[in-house]
Amino acid sequence: MNNIKEDIILGSFVADSYCLGAHWVYMKKQLDESPLDWNSLNAPMSRCHNTKNKGDFTHYGDQNIWLYQYLKEENSFEPEKFINIWRDKMSSYEGYVDENSTETLRNLRIPLSLPCGGVSDDLSVIGRIAPLLLVSQNEEEFLKNVRSFVLLTHYSEVIKEASEYFAKVLWAVIHGADIMECFTSFKAPYTHRLKEYVTKALGSTLDTFDAIRIFGPACDTEEGMPGVIYLLNKYGSDYKTIMIENAKAGGDSSSRAMLLSMLLVAAYGKEIIPANWIEEMNYKL
Repeated sequence: MNNIKEDIILGSFVADSYCLGAHWVYMKKQLDESPLDWNSLNAPMSRCHNTKNKGDFTHYGDQNIWLYQYLKEENSFEPEKFINIWRDKMSSYEGYVDENSTETLRNLRIPLSLPCGGVSDDLSVIGRIAPLLLVSQNEEEFLKNVRSFVLLTHYSEVIKEASEYFAKVLWAVIHGADIMECFTSFKAPYTHRLKEYVTKALGSTLDTFDAIRIFGPACDTEEGMPGVIYLLNKYGSDYKTIMIENAKAGGDSSSRAMLLSMLLVAAYGKEIIPANWIEEMNYKL
């Protein structure tokens, strides 16, 4: 079990590093004419990541490192301890600091009682839950850790619903469930809002770029979650094609990719990840 957990964590890192090249590029013409090698990792095109090089992570992957390293050292998740580590690292971070992180830092200075996250619906925080598998012995413990973790920086009703839903799906897939059956038949926590995301995703027959544009290519869970489900439904277990088509669709491709990669590795193992993508990452697990 520990091996698959480490593999899922690896998958989340690889997905973010692969997406760095096209991350937050929205214009189709710019994506179509880009010099990116879609079969490899790439240096970033976006000025938001101008401190980064090929093989690095976006700010999502960097925050994933902070959690992973903390859990490897502590072998448990204590929100009060981790948020202090997050605050110290984010306060001196040289990569991109998004608006929600700024709001969370401001709340921590007041200080507010935990959780004190910003009100963002940003999907990316769910893409950073994989390391919590290391300190979760059962589904109940995993869900508890996920809830505590996401609310530290993202205090949003949408995030609470979506993170618990995704965590339950991930846990089920680890234990042998079919990915798409989880999305189409899950009973709890299957809220009306999440059902709409699934229905929208499964009902689309558009090409990938157009579908992602209809769902919305930006960071919000309302935009990103249907894109994740759409890509899984369209391309099945074809990891490389899913990652390439997701990146070519632009926008916040990393958030989508981290969720996609976790599920696909949970279902099919790390062997589905292109070996050169792992080798080209600058951070080694």
